[in-house]
Amino acid sequence: MPDVGAIWTQIVSNPLVQFSVRFVVVYIFFLYLAMVFWTVRDAQHRSENVVMPYLAGLMVVALNLLGLFLYLIVRPRETLAEAYERQLAEESLLAEAEQRVVCPTCRERVQEDYVLCPTCRTKLKRVCPSCAKLIRPEWSICPYCAKDFDERDWTVHAGGKATAAKAADKTAPM
Repeated sequence: MPDVGAIWTQIVSNPLVQFSVRFVVVYIFFLYLAMVFWTVRDAQHRSENVVMPYLAGLMVVALNLLGLFLYLIVRPRETLAEAYERQLAEESLLAEAEQRVVCPTCRERVQEDYVLCPTCRTKLKRVCPSCAKLIRPEWSICPYCAKDFDERDWTVHAGGKATAAKAADKTAPM
């Protein structure tokens, strides 16, 4: 029967085996350092807290793989950059939603150039009696022709100047 101790001694004393064992030990050590470094860098990207990344790294140093798994469980879901991009996207959607024109009465979406709301028939715009452009009801002057309005100018002017003259005649005292 061969001597097992002698065979083991011969294998362990082989320079190639010793080099391989040293290489594996150094490789595992560098993986360990990389794991700690990755944990600290990842925590820095996910938190504004200055101390938390180093505490996470210390947890990985102390607990090794268990510390890494614990960090992966408790770390924030998104990085600060991802949270910032999400916030920008949300603000962009809100700004776009605010720019949509809606009827003040029924809150239905309407086109910018609608005079009446097609749903509830609320008057959205008025026609300037001077230049016939659509203007908002709360304006007291036309921004296109600089016509200053008084209350009788706000009658419906669908037929142009003839209708405006009829409307003026109706409001004039007799």
